[in-house]
Amino acid sequence: ARRVDRRSGLVGYLGLARAARGGSARSRPTVRAILALLLAVTTAGFGATVLSSVDTGRERAARQEVGADARVTGVDGAALPDGFADAAAHLPGARSGVPGWVDYLASVATGDGDLLPNVTVLVIDPGPYAELARRAGRGTFDPAVLAAGGPTDPVPALVSHGVAERLDTAPHDAHLSDGHVIGMRKAGEIDSLLTGGGEVVLLPAAQVRTRLHVADHPNLWFGTGDLRADPLRALLRRSGPDDGYEVRTAADVVDRLAGDPLQKAAARMFDASIGAAAGFAVLAVLLTLVRSGPERAAVLARLRTMGLRPRQGLALILAEALPHTLLAAAVGALVATVAALLLGPAVDLAAVIGATATGGSGGVRPAALPLLGQAALLAAVAAATVLAEAAISGRRQITTELRAGDER
Repeated sequence: ARRVDRRSGLVGYLGLARAARGGSARSRPTVRAILALLLAVTTAGFGATVLSSVDTGRERAARQEVGADARVTGVDGAALPDGFADAAAHLPGARSGVPGWVDYLASVATGDGDLLPNVTVLVIDPGPYAELARRAGRGTFDPAVLAAGGPTDPVPALVSHGVAERLDTAPHDAHLSDGHVIGMRKAGEIDSLLTGGGEVVLLPAAQVRTRLHVADHPNLWFGTGDLRADPLRALLRRSGPDDGYEVRTAADVVDRLAGDPLQKAAARMFDASIGAAAGFAVLAVLLTLVRSGPERAAVLARLRTMGLRPRQGLALILAEALPHTLLAAAVGALVATVAALLLGPAVDLAAVIGATATGGSGGVRPAALPLLGQAALLAAVAAATVLAEAAISGRRQITTELRAGDER
């Protein structure tokens, strides 16, 4: 109404009046078209939400499996080439990178004097690693707990629950597989590391670097951004053969998961539901136009005798159809959102994703862009159908429509 009020002429007011009145008895089936469009937007919006949730869950599962968007690990603890971390962080598509040092065969001295074997020790900068863990949804922590302590104090450490049960508040030694020993103290607990499961210990690189030089020779690199394995392997080959390093990227894992026939078939099913919903909406609008077309053509013909131009006739039909179309699209998007909120947590998408992320697949989660995109698309299709029919009807001769004795 505000937009019509800012424009001159009576076309907009007449269109809104006809939309509010619902037209004549012959045009009452417009309500059925509105309901059909509402159901179509709801179906398409929910299907698009499922597909968006599948993509999000697949990316999350891949990132948890890799640990980041990309990970490069030296086989058998081999150190990465000098300068690799800086060069990899500047690859096209890379946003950031953090090097680290990992030992999968370390042991931790417990409070009763025994050694807890097969503990994974990760030495890395806690700030960037905490951000990686937060994005992956695994092993999140506050990096500030690893910042305390002086150069001669035991290194603060985050340990898994199994290690924490065997340690007290006194300092303990972490025995690395290469024979080095690091004095540490328990500063908190962590669920897991992005390098793998089992019992783990996370140490800050700055404090370890003052005691040992292992942090100066990283054998692990995490990267974020749009990274692929081939550029990383090409960067490794500049310093020698790349077969001594394991390169994994989340993008490659997503491609592998999406390439499974089951996942492809499920995605096609939801794509088909979206297409069927769009066809259902168009069919309902067309059937309504077939019934109300003669009455609309007669109205346009009468108005043309009073000086209505063809372009104004299209504007009139648009002003009449647009409020109903926008209302149906908005309500359909709202119903799809409510359906996703109510049903989403109970829907397990693991079979469609192809993997189960830590903490579950997350179900169907409403996403604004897919919902609004489907609502806007179907509303535009319905409005375009109405305008196309009006343009065809407007070309008929006035004398054809205005016949003596016509009850329209």
